Amino acid sequence: MNVKSITKAVSEDEDLMVQSLMAMLRIKAVGPESGGDGEHERGKYVAKLVKDLGFKSVEVLNSPDKRVPSGKRPNIIARLEGTTKRKMWVVSHMDTVPEGDLSAWKYPPYEPKLVEGRIYGRGAEDNGQQLVASLFGLRALLKLGIKPECTIGLVFVADEEHGFTHGIDFLIKKKMFKKGDLAVVPDHGLPDGSGIEVVEKGIAWINVEVVGKQTHASTPDKGVNAFEAAARFVLAATEVLRGKYSGVDPLFDPPISTFEPTKCELNTLNVNTIPGRQVFAFDFRVLPKYPLGEVMATLREVADKVETSTKAKISMSFIQRSDAPPSTPVDSEIVQQLSAAVELVRGIRPRPMGIGGGTCAAPFRRHGIEAAVWSTIPGTAHDANEYARVKDLVGDAQVYAVLFAGKNLQGL
Repeated sequence: MNVKSITKAVSEDEDLMVQSLMAMLRIKAVGPESGGDGEHERGKYVAKLVKDLGFKSVEVLNSPDKRVPSGKRPNIIARLEGTTKRKMWVVSHMDTVPEGDLSAWKYPPYEPKLVEGRIYGRGAEDNGQQLVASLFGLRALLKLGIKPECTIGLVFVADEEHGFTHGIDFLIKKKMFKKGDLAVVPDHGLPDGSGIEVVEKGIAWINVEVVGKQTHASTPDKGVNAFEAAARFVLAATEVLRGKYSGVDPLFDPPISTFEPTKCELNTLNVNTIPGRQVFAFDFRVLPKYPLGEVMATLREVADKVETSTKAKISMSFIQRSDAPPSTPVDSEIVQQLSAAVELVRGIRPRPMGIGGGTCAAPFRRHGIEAAVWSTIPGTAHDANEYARVKDLVGDAQVYAVLFAGKNLQGL
């Protein structure tokens, strides 16, 4: 069996792939945190599709959730047994974010349209394309009678957009994934598929409350200006943190830690009042070499100094904290196998890279499972007019098919 034969087997299914993705996108799958009913109906469609495509091993694992009408959040698992007990997983998700401002959409978000090679619809890129691509990549092996070396497991999870509680974390607690497994998580990508994410920055979103004493603006000596104290804190904190944690890692873009003041709440309605309370937020994306605990201790030291100089009180709390998970080594088995598959199909050798955002690879890496993050996407996730390109849908399916076939292919 050669690469041309297996990519041809995928291409023959192009129309069915497009039809399947569009049919799935017609079924809304928004989580309860955003007022949706969850993935139950979409899960039923996906499970039926898997069976209709000829897979004999289809499993549904439901995570109980009283917030949705069905009372459960489905996770669908399709398997193709290999010649060894070694397992390789591709984990994509069924849920989507809400549609947002309907007036911003060219086409109704749940009535997908195929226009000039693009499939428009909510969830087309995030993460429907990869769900369908991985499924049809594995179907190519079924059609050709290829038995992979690893047992291949395709996992279509719930609850990615609001955390992993009813999806990945639920399955990890059930011990579905084990150390020594290999995993591809298509939770990030580049427009040409030329990057494989292997490492993430630590993330800290911090709410800051500065309390002073309100007074009339004509008598500032009678109060403590919380706005001024907050401004002094922002300037001091960013200067100290950027100076102390100034390391560079070329895997990332940008290659440095970032410490940014972001959201700022209203402090007073009129001009002639000195505010007694100011609330704002920081967004930190920190290179893995710097522990978040150390960064936060430094931030607290700066806050203490500003408190002393201004007489204001500064309190901080996490809106979100995610310490950087262990990285996947660039020479790891899954990175090398995926790189080889991309190169065979696309003619490019993808580079290892890091990102500042968090991905679904983090829980795997924390459990000692090598995970590579890869896909080919235009970057429209969560946007109005989100779309997936048909060429990426087919091309990524071909990469998956070659990856799954492994040593069955000549030249590997």
